[in-house]
Amino acid sequence: MKLDQPVHSKAFHKLLIRCFAEQRRPTEEEVDLMASKIWQESHGSVTGQQWWDVTRGSDAHRQMINAALMALGSYDRKAA
Repeated sequence: MKLDQPVHSKAFHKLLIRCFAEQRRPTEEEVDLMASKIWQESHGSVTGQQWWDVTRGSDAHRQMINAALMALGSYDRKAA
């Protein structure tokens, strides 16, 4: 999957199913792809800002990464 575009719905579902079926934590790339999808469907569609333009380590970036981890069933509240 390419990081320069948000992940599309079918790819989102495939990624989610793959992580659950294989009972594994998502890779950093998979988390970033999911965060991209969440960003695009929430903030990005309103502001026009692309995910790759969000500053790494910013509050917005951390929020999207945490949302992606939750969506993929890998969120660890202690680590956040």
